[in-house]
Amino acid sequence: MLKNFLILTLKSIRHRSTRSWLTILGIVIGIMLVVIILALSSGIKNTIAGALQTFGSDLIIIFPGKENNPIVGFLAGQKFREKDLVDLEKINGVKFAVPMGIGNLNIEHNGEVKSTMIHAANWKKYVEVLESSQGIKLETGRWPENDEVSEVVFGHLAAKTFFKKEVMVGDEVIIKSKRFKVVGNLSEIGEQMIDNVIFVSLDRLDSLTDSRGVSSALVKVMPGANINLVAQQIKFQLSKQEVIRDFSVLTPEKADRLIDNVISIVELVLMIIALVSLVVGAVGIMNTMYTSVLERTKQIGVMKAIGASDDAILSLFLIESGFIGLVGGILGIFFGILSAYFIGLTAAGFGIRGLFSFASLDFFGLFVILFLTFIIGVLSGVLPAKQASRMEPAEALRYE
Repeated sequence: MLKNFLILTLKSIRHRSTRSWLTILGIVIGIMLVVIILALSSGIKNTIAGALQTFGSDLIIIFPGKENNPIVGFLAGQKFREKDLVDLEKINGVKFAVPMGIGNLNIEHNGEVKSTMIHAANWKKYVEVLESSQGIKLETGRWPENDEVSEVVFGHLAAKTFFKKEVMVGDEVIIKSKRFKVVGNLSEIGEQMIDNVIFVSLDRLDSLTDSRGVSSALVKVMPGANINLVAQQIKFQLSKQEVIRDFSVLTPEKADRLIDNVISIVELVLMIIALVSLVVGAVGIMNTMYTSVLERTKQIGVMKAIGASDDAILSLFLIESGFIGLVGGILGIFFGILSAYFIGLTAAGFGIRGLFSFASLDFFGLFVILFLTFIIGVLSGVLPAKQASRMEPAEALRYE
């Protein structure tokens, strides 16, 4: 009996292939979004956790913008006065502060020009932060001698992948018509923030951009100092300056919570989109099944006339609607994993590794998703199936 129902279901779907596949597409989109979220969420959290670890447990991060929406400050181009940040060194528990600048500039190497992110800071302080707090070492070369020299240090991927020819120590690069000597290349960190950038002194960046002010700062805390108390004192001190009214002072713990909140919001939004897609898909299945009932009224009458019971007709249409949901679930899972895989590859190309891994897939969760899509399909077909099962044979046979 089940075999016959499946054969009839496949014939029915094949007969209305365009409508059936459009209905399945609604399910596919919703499931694909859910699977992408599941496949990448673990990798995203691990990647961000790794990035946070590079800041070190004894560092406080300062940048413009409110803590619940820090991106706005960067996008608005807000900048602190360097003196306001250097003055933080007077606070008990602060070893030193490292004002930092960021610029996106064109850089030329062997006649090839690329636009890239340039990080800038005071070399002496920043080198100590990189080596002692972040564990970042030079692979080749040396650190610049002072802030006045036109010397740059390349991140690992920046040196190897930005240009067709690898940038080596001793090479010259041109930034805004000014020549800089490459004196060092960093070892690979595995984080885009470090591996894909070029480092210059803050004085050199100011001369390249003709701008004053710094976009952020790292504050190194003395050993044994209470980092949360120091952060509160920094916030109080910065509240006295009048250049930037909204700013964020983040300890590693607070930054971790902030990132978790952001990820949770993104996941929630994507889940809502996925659920809306599934609802649309369910409505599509119901519409398809109602149309199928109307188109097959005579067929239902013939089946009832030769002895098919109401339960048999009900089961036939429920199997068909469940099958549509199941196919949508299978395709959604397949394309979701495929999309997550290519997202991971693309991210790896930008230096963000480990975003996707087949080993991190929750196969039990995927099975639950597949079961739910079948149930959604069945439930969407209940009303049309009941309508079909309650038809009188004589009226069904007379239907035009």
